[in-house]
Amino acid sequence: MTRVSRKLSVIFPALLLSLGLVACGGGSDSPPPPPPPTPPVDEPVEDPDTDGDGIVDAEDNCVETENPGQEDSDVNGKGDACDPMPLVYAAVGYVGDGTDDGVSYTGQTARQVLQLGLVSYMEELQESPGQAEEISAGLRFYMTGDGADETAHGFTTKGSDPVIPGPTYGDISTGKNLNGKIAGGSLAGTGETEMLIDDEFFGWSAGLDATPLPIELVYVWMDALAAEATDEVTPAVTVASGQEVLIGTPMISSAGVHYRQLIQKFLSVAVNFSQGTNDYLQADFPNMLGEEKPGKGYSAGAHDYDEAFGYYGASRDLNDYTDDEAAGKGGRAEYGNGYYDSNGDGLIDLRSEFIFGHAQNCAKRDRKKNAEGVAYTDYSKSAMDAFLVGRRILENAEAAGELTVEADAALQGQIEIAAITWEKCIAATVVHYINDVSDDMADFAPPYYADLSNFINLSKHWGEMKGFALGLQFSPVSPFRTGETGKDVADLKRVLSLMGDAPVLADGSQGGQAATAASPSDAIQNYLADLQEARDILAEAYGFESEVVEIW
Repeated sequence: MTRVSRKLSVIFPALLLSLGLVACGGGSDSPPPPPPPTPPVDEPVEDPDTDGDGIVDAEDNCVETENPGQEDSDVNGKGDACDPMPLVYAAVGYVGDGTDDGVSYTGQTARQVLQLGLVSYMEELQESPGQAEEISAGLRFYMTGDGADETAHGFTTKGSDPVIPGPTYGDISTGKNLNGKIAGGSLAGTGETEMLIDDEFFGWSAGLDATPLPIELVYVWMDALAAEATDEVTPAVTVASGQEVLIGTPMISSAGVHYRQLIQKFLSVAVNFSQGTNDYLQADFPNMLGEEKPGKGYSAGAHDYDEAFGYYGASRDLNDYTDDEAAGKGGRAEYGNGYYDSNGDGLIDLRSEFIFGHAQNCAKRDRKKNAEGVAYTDYSKSAMDAFLVGRRILENAEAAGELTVEADAALQGQIEIAAITWEKCIAATVVHYINDVSDDMADFAPPYYADLSNFINLSKHWGEMKGFALGLQFSPVSPFRTGETGKDVADLKRVLSLMGDAPVLADGSQGGQAATAASPSDAIQNYLADLQEARDILAEAYGFESEVVEIW
């Protein structure tokens, strides 16, 4: 071998080794070097769902509490599951210096008590010849409120529990009356004159002119009651035995018009229901939340809402009551009379612990159950829940300093629920009394009454029926106003016309006019058919189940 070839034989393998073409160690069977590692691929990471309700935390309004429907009744961004709606009607005042208690409706409570004071006054009336002027003034006292601030209200509970505030009406709230808050206003030209919808009041003709006002009707009835109490005549009715029996009270005319029931029930709708639904719940809430009620620490808008609640008449913890208890029809001893000492101070606070008229009537209607023991309606809770949620929305807005468009829409939704449910309770109560009147007439022995109680019950039930029915015209969101159920104001006028201005009596007469039918029995059957038609119209307008309509 030449020197050159020997040199190449040494250099060439080294060159191949340096180029990586020959494995170290020189053996052709040596394994190849391992490939470089593959970079890891990132796995997709799912968004967490802490509460397991199917909604990822980033989109969940209750991250740690299941809220699959994302309910948020007060539209504050926190779901109801982790931000539960209130159980008691309460709020903190945020305007100005603020106040621990941002709820106030003492004026409404005073008017509730004024109305019940009027009832007591009427029930105590006896035949008093020559006292017409005094009795008329006594009746009007409750309308004008003149001197009420210094007058003891004398309010008593069914269980004789002591009440506060007292002893005077002024201790509840000063300067209060009924005529300044009745739909259509007072005869003096003051009051809520704009609260008569479409400038029209209808449903009663006897004793009124062509353009009547609700207050004029109240005074027509009061004057008639004063006349009954001072005319030295006690009407009598003839019963099935042929005996004439004295009626025994000036509250009822010989035509069966029960003035006490008419006045009480009508004032409850012409004042309370009208003010609640057609005034305070119609407030300009977005623009009134920054307007402080002077020195009170809460806004004018929130206060208007509270006043509507005050006219509804519920205790602040109404949802703690059963329907029987809220209706004052039994239950737990401490609740069963329609009130409860919630704060345990031994006193019943009329401003928060007592259930007044309309709220009580809602509970009464809810007591009816089907064959399975399930209540047909739950108006009491529906109305109360709506008031509670609406108040929370306003409380949130006061804290935030504004009522957003979204929050206002939610508020209006709750207002509609509260107002329509409140009206349904009134309409259902009218249906209840249509049924009672029909039952009373079924007991007639034409042309006589079964007994004196037959006549008394007829007049009482008819007065309650008509007095409440007149109030169905006072809400702007009534189905008779919106037409949503196919009925309109003309249908409501038909209902009131079918009832007339007095009941049909056992002899077939009505309002002092002899029957035009062939016989008393025919007149009675014709009126029963009219009441049935009126009931059918109400059932269709309010969507009442036929089964419950029969038994209310």
